[in-house]
Amino acid sequence: MAGILRQMTPMSFAKREWLREFRLRIAIDWKKRARELAILTGVALFLAFLRPFGTSLDAPLWLIFGFWFVLIITGSIIGEATVWAYYKLHPGGPAWLMIIITSLITAAGVLAVMLALEFFSGGYISVGGGPLIVLYGYVLVISVAMTLLGYTLSRAFNVAGPDFAHRVDDRDAVNGFLERLPVKYRTADLWAISSEDHYLRVHTSLGSDLILMRLSDAERELASVDGLRVHRSWWVSRGGIKSARRDGGKIMLTLKSGDDVPVSRSYQDAVKDAGLAP
Repeated sequence: MAGILRQMTPMSFAKREWLREFRLRIAIDWKKRARELAILTGVALFLAFLRPFGTSLDAPLWLIFGFWFVLIITGSIIGEATVWAYYKLHPGGPAWLMIIITSLITAAGVLAVMLALEFFSGGYISVGGGPLIVLYGYVLVISVAMTLLGYTLSRAFNVAGPDFAHRVDDRDAVNGFLERLPVKYRTADLWAISSEDHYLRVHTSLGSDLILMRLSDAERELASVDGLRVHRSWWVSRGGIKSARRDGGKIMLTLKSGDDVPVSRSYQDAVKDAGLAP
């Protein structure tokens, strides 16, 4: 029955990959998330005392704190989703454009939640009057500040905010690795690496070639890249995978080149955790 239902409601591998990758990005590092929550709680407490935008002065502190905590968490979630989508659609895009887009979208989302909270509280929690565009400008100021704070901390300490620097650092690592190949491959997308005797075959969007290197050394060099070891002889990039299937009790990945990559038993759990297994 489960198999029939899956056939009746098919979801492409690309869609599953998109959803699973986002879920993994926002939930995989619980220690980092706890640090982020502590920072966001501190920001919400600071705003509760400051009460910007003419926030109701007669409301109790705990209620104002809850109000700003909801807004800060909302902004963090929207910002994270925006940053992830930006680098998904525009890998290696400039950071300044990411900051602008993230701030604008986050401000719009936070403003909508802010107005909703004011409405459902019957006006007890008020954020001041005035034209909507003016209020959006006030929210945008905080959104820009929070985005810059998250960007700075993410790049410098990896302790808070969305994974702002992840895709940029990925591309830098890939570019450095591909410099070992002939010039025609150096602008390619890295899809996978396989071991052939003492050599590695580097699979890219522009073809493949051999380099003299150990797979363990390549894996270390590409540690910041969104990929993983799936076999003692294979490392794959998430972006290089076209589909996945089960062949009996085994998992097989298919690269965009059409090559099949076996997943050994010892790496099956890691592949499932990464959302790559069907």
